[in-house]
Amino acid sequence: MADQDTSIKTTKDVRDRLRTLARERGTTMNDLLEELVTRELTQQEREERARLAMEEIRQTTGVTVSDEARRRAQKFLQDLQGEGRAA
Repeated sequence: MADQDTSIKTTKDVRDRLRTLARERGTTMNDLLEELVTRELTQQEREERARLAMEEIRQTTGVTVSDEARRRAQKFLQDLQGEGRAA
């Protein structure tokens, strides 16, 4: 990530939680934020990983996964994420 500092506006509650999490991990808020944002994939990165996985499946097994199967799998994963957030 870039070395130049900048500011991010957030609520006091978010700032305080970030400070607590960083302190518990023995790191800075900046380093914790960097860890969090580099760990999370962008939509484009997720799509590229899915494309590579489908190509690996095709090359390894000779099976081409249909668009319908991909849509059903994507919906299944989205449903699982929704259940995790509700908990």
